[in-house]
Amino acid sequence: MNLNDKNVLAFVYEISENNLYVEVIQQLQKDFELSGLAIELDEFMVPEDLIIVVYQQIHHLLVNNFDGYLQLLYRIDVAEQKIITQGNTTEIIAQKSTYNVLQREYQKVKLREKYS
Repeated sequence: MNLNDKNVLAFVYEISENNLYVEVIQQLQKDFELSGLAIELDEFMVPEDLIIVVYQQIHHLLVNNFDGYLQLLYRIDVAEQKIITQGNTTEIIAQKSTYNVLQREYQKVKLREKYS
């Protein structure tokens, strides 16, 4: 994944500065597990590593397990419109999906924090 994508990297750093980083990682782990998928995340990983791991898993699902990819996006609740208009190569789709997944997980954590 292109780590120079300022949107994704800036967004993940913003999460880490808002003290919700660990909760986002835990939510990612939970949603992957509930989708029957394995992902190795560590609460102490730096934002760049988090992006790479999520990207690699999503790319792997796109290439090898498309049903698993769709199930994960459904579980995380990524808007269908965002899935349809993603791009024309697996790399671009995986990059944009990674950003959409991280955004949605952050929204879920932020809402839970606000209303609990």
